[in-house]
Amino acid sequence: MRIPGSTTTPAATFVKEVTGEATRRWGVYGTDLGCPVRLADGRVAFFFGDTFSSRGRSSRGWRSPVMLRSATTDLRAGIEFDSAAGGRTAREILPNAHDVGESPHRESAGSEFTVVPADAVTIGDRTYLSVVSVHSWASHAWPTNFTYLAWSDDGGEHWHRTRARWDNRGGSLDQLWTMERHDGYVYVVSSAFDRTNPGGMILRRVPEARILEPGAYEHWGWDRGTGWAWGQPATPILPGPVGEMCLRRIDGTWVLAYFDPTAYAIVTRTAQRIDGLWSEPTVQVAGGDWGATDGTWAQIYGGYIHPASTVDELHLLVSQWNTTTGDPYRVLQFTTRLDAPVTPRAPTPSTDLPLRVPHHGNGIG
Repeated sequence: MRIPGSTTTPAATFVKEVTGEATRRWGVYGTDLGCPVRLADGRVAFFFGDTFSSRGRSSRGWRSPVMLRSATTDLRAGIEFDSAAGGRTAREILPNAHDVGESPHRESAGSEFTVVPADAVTIGDRTYLSVVSVHSWASHAWPTNFTYLAWSDDGGEHWHRTRARWDNRGGSLDQLWTMERHDGYVYVVSSAFDRTNPGGMILRRVPEARILEPGAYEHWGWDRGTGWAWGQPATPILPGPVGEMCLRRIDGTWVLAYFDPTAYAIVTRTAQRIDGLWSEPTVQVAGGDWGATDGTWAQIYGGYIHPASTVDELHLLVSQWNTTTGDPYRVLQFTTRLDAPVTPRAPTPSTDLPLRVPHHGNGIG
């Protein structure tokens, strides 16, 4: 399905499968997500969700989140990993209840089935990770309990959970984060966690030194009297539903990559200002059926930008999971380039409602 107003070229090209046999030596075989961030020492950390030591999604060695490191400089040849948080076996870097009972009820938040990483940012010697506490995968709405921040000062080897927490109040748009630094601020684009919520994405900012203070976050919003401005109640900047997101400032251009469940595709948008106008979406990796030979990829999600990307050579990490067989369950690398930003239509606080989301069986974790 094509997104109204979108362009489907240039499409991303496949580079390699970055997890699986290549990461098995750390007990990371079946896994997903792989959101990357530059560490203070220059290496790149990759954060993975529900991870298993055997192929696909199984019960062997279940951990989440886990972290691998890479010093790859030639991205065209494919990302390679050289170490894991935990040493010989990638360990679970943050507490996870693993409550498979999903009580009290799978349609309401409560116990913690798992926790998954959303995005990270490095400020000085410290890396901050946004983490989502997930109540249930079985629920239609994938209810979250809350989102919180954790930090590491030693290259991601040890992590500390903080009290900076945002509770889910039923479809809250501050649960699934992506964040990027610029001019002394951390800018956060976030949404609800489930892929059927039409609420869209909201934009916030916080001074870097106050990232662990929820009360210091300032919203970007619309008021009929003043228009768009900081410090007003949050107004969605882009429509939903939406899946995993990745916001990065590349060569002076703001780039937002994300999974669009309505279009069944990984798309990108660009903007010259974080609080300015966003381009229409470009389809980079299109979803399709298993066994298709038309360049589409079945049951995709994610869409994270490697921090060494340029506008002429953008590298995306895309997850793929066969929810029927459980395998493959992996992370793939794609490369593409971004078109010159196109002046889009002016935003309004009431965008057209998106189409109802088709069921593609995509999952995150």
